[in-house]
Amino acid sequence: MKGIDTYHKNLPGNTGIALMLFVLAVFSLQSCQERIDWELEMENELRLVVDGKITNESGPHEVMLSLPVFEINGTPRPVTGATVFIYDGDSTYLLSEDTEVPGRYLTNGDLRGVVNRIYSLEVRVDTFEFRAAARMVGATPISYPGYQKVSSNPLLYEAIFQGSDAPSKVTLEMDWSHLPGYDTLPAERSHAILYGYYFDLFDVDVNQLFSPPQDRVFFPPGTNVVITKESLSPGYAEYLRGLLSETAWNGGLFDVKPGDPFTNLSEGAIGYFAATTILRDTITFQP
Repeated sequence: MKGIDTYHKNLPGNTGIALMLFVLAVFSLQSCQERIDWELEMENELRLVVDGKITNESGPHEVMLSLPVFEINGTPRPVTGATVFIYDGDSTYLLSEDTEVPGRYLTNGDLRGVVNRIYSLEVRVDTFEFRAAARMVGATPISYPGYQKVSSNPLLYEAIFQGSDAPSKVTLEMDWSHLPGYDTLPAERSHAILYGYYFDLFDVDVNQLFSPPQDRVFFPPGTNVVITKESLSPGYAEYLRGLLSETAWNGGLFDVKPGDPFTNLSEGAIGYFAATTILRDTITFQP
């Protein structure tokens, strides 16, 4: 059975539940600049949180490193001074540390993922080493959203996700700020982002189990929509499903406790290193 859930973020200042807000809260490293002292006593011997991804698009691709959070409302601390490599079977790429965002490590523009190739990640911090490997899976064609009218005066619609024939994440970036009557509105009333998640390798409808009520997004004809489809490997789909069930679907934080999401990181680390194929298209919505 397929599971789908939808999140939206009005920009900026939305008070609804949105995965991106969670991701920013977990991995935003702007406020903490000091180098991390790794001589810390960590529960369960967990020492590192990894959020990394390589795609078929031109880089840079990023790997985010932070310390685990063991308490509610704890603030993640970036891990600086690490050595980070990605190996594609032929070449090894050394990532450079972002001088403006502590804990963020970037590839150069030369690395571009290829479907079915296996990519290996290695992270070294002091005497600690962490590894992961991910195979890039291809993306099936985009299933364009449907729309239904919700108001005649003013004329407004909402998007309806159409499903997917493979595990995937679908993002709709919507902008109607250029339209007459909306061009003077603040950004949070003229932009929105919708997220759809499809986990058809699982026999449980995760939407029914975990999803809280979500705000609806209404928009007028003429709205510009950027559609992005991202392929999910079985492991990455399992990780995201677990992450959502512990956070956005459950209202929690990415704290370290039994039931943490699936990971492909070696012992001592949590998170995920993914290799995904991305498809994009831009349309102008007209009923």
